Amino acid sequence: MPTYLLVVPRWHPPLCNHWRGRHWSSAHKLRKQAVQLLGSYAMQQRVPQATGRRRLSVEIVLAPRQRQPDADAYDKLLLDSLVGAGLLVDDGARGLAGRVEVSFRRGAAGDWGCVLFLTDVEILKVQESATIMGA
Repeated sequence: MPTYLLVVPRWHPPLCNHWRGRHWSSAHKLRKQAVQLLGSYAMQQRVPQATGRRRLSVEIVLAPRQRQPDADAYDKLLLDSLVGAGLLVDDGARGLAGRVEVSFRRGAAGDWGCVLFLTDVEILKVQESATIMGA
């Protein structure tokens, strides 16, 4: 089962506090920006589109004086953005194996961002049966 590494320098997924309780367009705008950013970095780093379930681990590299938020503050909008970019099939049990693992570490002044580890768990049987039928 291959693991793909997606490094996004100088970017963190939007926190829940930045969009929850605000107008719906705030979340929509943040999600759209994240989809475009993750999609372009995935293309540059040759991370393939999801074809089945994936396990997701996120490492948030904090700037030297940045406070560490709760680990679950990144879940919702990050998962929606990964689905929008095609890096996950679905943000539920159909496309995600287990819970998102979030870890933190300190970086240098210019070395902060986000590292995503996407591990393929299984390929969807729908795709396999479509290949058999087409052959």
